[in-house]
Amino acid sequence: MDIASLVTSIPGWALFSLTVILGVLAAEVGSWLARLKKKKGSETPDSVISTEVGAMLALLAFILGFTFSITSSRFADRKELVIRQANAIGTSYLRTSFIPEPQKQEVRKLYREYVSLLLQLTKPSDADKVLHRLGTIHLLLWNQVTSLAQVQIDPQIRALVISSVNDVIDVSGERETVALVFQIPGVLWASLYLLFTLSMFAIGYQAGTTKIRGSFDIPLLAAAFAMVIVMIANMDTTGYSLFRVSQLPLENLYEMMQEDIP
Repeated sequence: MDIASLVTSIPGWALFSLTVILGVLAAEVGSWLARLKKKKGSETPDSVISTEVGAMLALLAFILGFTFSITSSRFADRKELVIRQANAIGTSYLRTSFIPEPQKQEVRKLYREYVSLLLQLTKPSDADKVLHRLGTIHLLLWNQVTSLAQVQIDPQIRALVISSVNDVIDVSGERETVALVFQIPGVLWASLYLLFTLSMFAIGYQAGTTKIRGSFDIPLLAAAFAMVIVMIANMDTTGYSLFRVSQLPLENLYEMMQEDIP
């Protein structure tokens, strides 16, 4: 398991707690090192420390903003793809009204199972099995519509039905890629946590040299950074998170499929 998968698989509350603890420990180490150097008579000018801390915090804020921008854009793409997928399936389902039996009922039966499986993708434990079955249904749907070549129907209707099934398969591939492949790289997560640790270390070092430190200053600062990191991780995962892509378009589509349509 790489760093990206590890971070996004940790529950939000646990990731928040671990991040805060990491930040506080880094600050404590920095504070201890500053006090140790001060006892030995080796001190760094406050102006130099303040400049370094300010630069590191600015860089950390930039990386957090950059990472948040990436994951929020991907989250928006995932929401759009759910709508596109529901529309593509709905269009293809309705166009089956123009094809003869037994293809019509078989295609509709496959689509009902297809949408039911899509609604189960919110359960990470079943994802691999569901994706495998979805791939199988793609082949079955394609076999059904290609069999229309031996049926005497309007060529334009045949082309529309085949095109709509092809759109369903294409959108499914796009959604799977955006959801499972286009994630924040592990190297970016590693860089983000390394910079966070160094920044908290520098803040602790500054506090150790000045002896001006409140009881909750460093934990609160660590908690603020941790909250943003947890938000990023939650938006970057397709499993259970605080930021869930609504499946309402697919739910409405599934209800429509239960009705008697000519």
